[in-house]
Amino acid sequence: MTTHAGENAESLRPEDPAELGPYRLLGRLGRGGMGTVFLGQDAAGRRVAVKVINRELAGEAAFRERFQREVTAARQVRRFCTAPVIDAELEHDPLYVVTEYIEGPSLERAVAERGPLPGSDLEGIAVGMATALSAIHGAGIVHRDLKPANVLLSATGPRVIDFGIARALDAADGPTRTGQFVGTPNYLPPELLRGEPVSPASDVFAWGCVVAYAGTGGAPFAGNTVPEIFYRVAHEEPDLSRLDPALRDVVAAALDKDPRSRPTVQELLARLVGHAQPNPERIAETVQSSWHGLGPAGPRPSPAAPPVPPPHATYQQPAPTAMLGGDATRGDASRPGAPSPLADLPRKPLMIGAAAVAGVLVLGIGVWSLRGPDGPPDQSKLATVFSDTFANTGSGWNGGAFISGINGSGYSEGKYRFETDQYNTFRAYPAPKPGPDIPPRTLLTVNVVHSEGPDDATFGLYCHAHDDNKTLYSFVVRKDGKGAILGKAAKDRGTKNLATPAEVPGYKTKGTNKLQLACEDEDKGKKVRLRAWVNGEQAVDLTDTDQPLPTGWTGLQLASGGNTSIKAVAEFDDFDISKILD
Repeated sequence: MTTHAGENAESLRPEDPAELGPYRLLGRLGRGGMGTVFLGQDAAGRRVAVKVINRELAGEAAFRERFQREVTAARQVRRFCTAPVIDAELEHDPLYVVTEYIEGPSLERAVAERGPLPGSDLEGIAVGMATALSAIHGAGIVHRDLKPANVLLSATGPRVIDFGIARALDAADGPTRTGQFVGTPNYLPPELLRGEPVSPASDVFAWGCVVAYAGTGGAPFAGNTVPEIFYRVAHEEPDLSRLDPALRDVVAAALDKDPRSRPTVQELLARLVGHAQPNPERIAETVQSSWHGLGPAGPRPSPAAPPVPPPHATYQQPAPTAMLGGDATRGDASRPGAPSPLADLPRKPLMIGAAAVAGVLVLGIGVWSLRGPDGPPDQSKLATVFSDTFANTGSGWNGGAFISGINGSGYSEGKYRFETDQYNTFRAYPAPKPGPDIPPRTLLTVNVVHSEGPDDATFGLYCHAHDDNKTLYSFVVRKDGKGAILGKAAKDRGTKNLATPAEVPGYKTKGTNKLQLACEDEDKGKKVRLRAWVNGEQAVDLTDTDQPLPTGWTGLQLASGGNTSIKAVAEFDDFDISKILD
């Protein structure tokens, strides 16, 4: 029973409950053979998916007993790359289970809209699903219904849902109920068709089918009828000719007819990341930090190359906002049709070599290291080098007075206003303080009101900008506060997400938010410490030691969300650049 968490919720029907236990129901997300999935909200305002079991099923003693057992086990599954079970009603009618609400389309929907996934997108799906299965199998559960509809593409990477629940549909004396198989024909393992027990190897088979689907746009055992599909699953070899060669061998091994010959999930991960003893938790962190999201559906025309702008005239944002739902291939507002530098930069593949895995995944030593939470520097340890209340329209920022529909940025009633449209989906400009004059240890501060736009629109700050602003660090926050990114772009080395917190402490969905970004050279430029706060509460603290960027220009940015027809508006005020004294 899929949550369809990435799709819009339908209104509640008259027969639907308004609340269940401590959860208020907001709308319907979907319906399956087991019951109905609702979008809910807990007492703290956190959104959840509430799966209510059909009454006819809940009335069967065998189902009820197995449901209780399977949900209890599912609550033990570790959170990485899954939608964890956070609550359940197992005794009283109606029975329901509560999982984390995952915002993002299903893999099934993404492939249907965009076609087969390329390169690092496909590798991220493969590694993320294998990591999720590692967590699921580690809790003693077999998923039994892994399929594209049960893989959601969140802002932080693929997430597997509905693990273990399908088993509750089994009758007590065998793998079928009312004469039908539990699962989806294209992704059922051959041993189930032979009446053999389902095991973790069955999920490995389904993993191979889903990866093949994601990489080719079609199931590896396709057919016009269910009997035809079953015959091909049981007797024919899969068609993997169109699958990325880097994944073809491991997928073929996962699709072996004999479950005893398939690799385990740990062996899948070892082959994918190139290390004999992969650490799933570390891999999950790497998947989240490396995930770029998916680009827009369909091919995009190649825009004409624009003239090179003056060194500090306009800034063209290359930071990885696609992970938060934006499209990092869209151009800067002041240069219609200009491509983002990210369009020309290769994505970092997840199938990296053994030496890199040993450093990044297993030992936890890599391009950055995390530190504990801390507050922003005290005012007594700061010295202002530039500040602007935007009361004066001649203070040096791009544009004059803001005029909606005429210029995308400008001074407006004592603030500096950015506004996107469907043709100009990025607005980002540097502060009128030259890069060479920025101290090596700097705190940027600005107050922002993000008054209009979709939930996945982003706004924020950037520092250490160079190369016509194709090299920089940036910190952006979603309008709804459900995610942030600290990103790094280097002109010759591509882009990466250094940190992707799913929650933003202190963020207010309405009114003014104070954003602060500290960019500090350490050890004579051999590393850069990066810290970010929202309303005084720390969101990120890490140190970049992988060819850190030198001090440079600073500035402000706004990006529209995935639906570029929805305008995003942000007003910036009280911008400050301060030197950190110690």
